[in-house]
Amino acid sequence: MLELLVEWYDGVELWLVQLVYPLQVALVLAVLVPLCWGVARVVDRAVDGISARFTRARDSEPPIERGDGEMTGRRGRAA
Repeated sequence: MLELLVEWYDGVELWLVQLVYPLQVALVLAVLVPLCWGVARVVDRAVDGISARFTRARDSEPPIERGDGEMTGRRGRAA
């Protein structure tokens, strides 16, 4: 199974290397930008959840994002 995965990866790598440079950059950005954005969002949510769990304040919750990108507290006031 692992050998099959390595062969597939080698084929994709060879295909990508043989493309012209602007197309390589466009493909890498089309894959990496959404992937990195998603990982950053998951890490951000995890850190918010962990920090809310270990805070000294009682009944604290992680911040909730408003539609305009600002964060609000529990009662809806701007933090």
